[in-house]
Amino acid sequence: MRRADALYQANCAVCHSASRGGYVAPALHSGRLVQSEAALRGTIMTGIPDTLMPPFHSRMADADIRLVSQYIRTQPVGKPEWTMAQARDSLEVLADESQLPAKPTYKIDSVYDLMAVMARGRYGRGTGGDNAKVVFLNGKTHEVVGEVVTPVAPHIMEFSTVSPRWAWLKSDDGYVYKIDLYSFKITRKIRTGLTGPGIALSNDGKWLAASSFVPNLVMILNADTLEPVKHLRLEGKDPDGKFIQSAGGPVIGSRINNKFALTLRQAGQIWIVDPDGKDMPVTKLENVGRMLHDTFLTPDGRYSMVAAYDDNKIVAIDLKEDKVARDIPAGCQPHVGSGAVTPVGGRMLAFGTNIGTCDKGDVVTVWDTKDFSLVKNIPVSGPTESPAAHPDAPYVAVDIVSKDKRASQIQLIDKQSLEVVQTLEAGGHAFFPEYTRDGKYLYVSAGYYGDRIRVYDSTTLKQVAEHKMESPAGIFSRARTQWISVGLPPTRKH
Repeated sequence: MRRADALYQANCAVCHSASRGGYVAPALHSGRLVQSEAALRGTIMTGIPDTLMPPFHSRMADADIRLVSQYIRTQPVGKPEWTMAQARDSLEVLADESQLPAKPTYKIDSVYDLMAVMARGRYGRGTGGDNAKVVFLNGKTHEVVGEVVTPVAPHIMEFSTVSPRWAWLKSDDGYVYKIDLYSFKITRKIRTGLTGPGIALSNDGKWLAASSFVPNLVMILNADTLEPVKHLRLEGKDPDGKFIQSAGGPVIGSRINNKFALTLRQAGQIWIVDPDGKDMPVTKLENVGRMLHDTFLTPDGRYSMVAAYDDNKIVAIDLKEDKVARDIPAGCQPHVGSGAVTPVGGRMLAFGTNIGTCDKGDVVTVWDTKDFSLVKNIPVSGPTESPAAHPDAPYVAVDIVSKDKRASQIQLIDKQSLEVVQTLEAGGHAFFPEYTRDGKYLYVSAGYYGDRIRVYDSTTLKQVAEHKMESPAGIFSRARTQWISVGLPPTRKH
């Protein structure tokens, strides 16, 4: 059993989670699987085309494939743990921060022009030794200016709101990396859990919150040193009154105070943590919605917009008064990504994607962030995951994430007519569009078997650049802390 679990953790956990309960890929345990052990073994050997599932026939011995197949076919979902002591023991100091350069060591006008691409590497680890990495590009010239290699797929990046040089990266195996954007050096790292991407920085830059799917916890860290200071087990009653342990979903840092809002996915709760209060007190908002997922801030920084998958709604959480402010009807299984809010006709409109299909059809939901009134459900060609907008770009971009040829599409919604007016064929599984700081260019990941990112002129939609990399996924503009999180003008000088 121990060898089987070790094989699973080394080869499968990055996508299916350390507990086998599912992550970026489905759950693998006896309570879910209906196929025979022989069929499961065949899937492991051949892989699944056009997904992140590789063929393992040349990566694992036949006896090991049989052992793993039997293990995941017969064993229930696991319950691995990760304690504060284990987190502290995993902390490593990798560079002397006093010796770091005083300015960027590469050619760029401002680090706020950086675009960071999460290159997962083939199958979450890469076919070579350094293909899972963050690739940094100059958003004005589209040249690669640096990279940070991670052993396992990088997932999400959080940038400092108070210093231009710092960023924090979370990878799919639960590691948090502190990164110097002037030299692209990892200065510290710590493992805060085993699976899960959630990470957020407090408004003053002093605290970092990292949530985990497995085990079900959130750790609060000193952002500078990565020393863990608070450990919260995520559990409570769900909307049906059942007491459950819940995976840690996205976490967000308020921009009107210093609080964190933590998402308890299965419990349907939002916990608001005050890191400056005695013992970091927690306010628990119950019965927020069923299966909570992505969240983003309104431009004034007061409201967190939370997607409730199973209720087909968006929930506005008031981070000033620590309460639910309003439910907004959405499309089918809302998946708001990291947010797309932009001024349109004197209003500040939010665009929420919907990843499911139901009787409402495939739509993008638009609402007013001032009064939370529903503006429109815009028909699109399929389920959508991550929206992108910019005040100076004419279109809101959404990715089509269906399991057919439409997955190569990025659709462009005209901000004035609120209709789809163009479709980009970006190739591969095209997703995670992101605008550059000035809004002149749109970056798109053509991931999985596209293996490249493409850059488009945001007005003409003509391709102006591309770079090859293994399974690119999320794209993060360094300017996010200016024109999304804190609502500053997109061209503010630094």
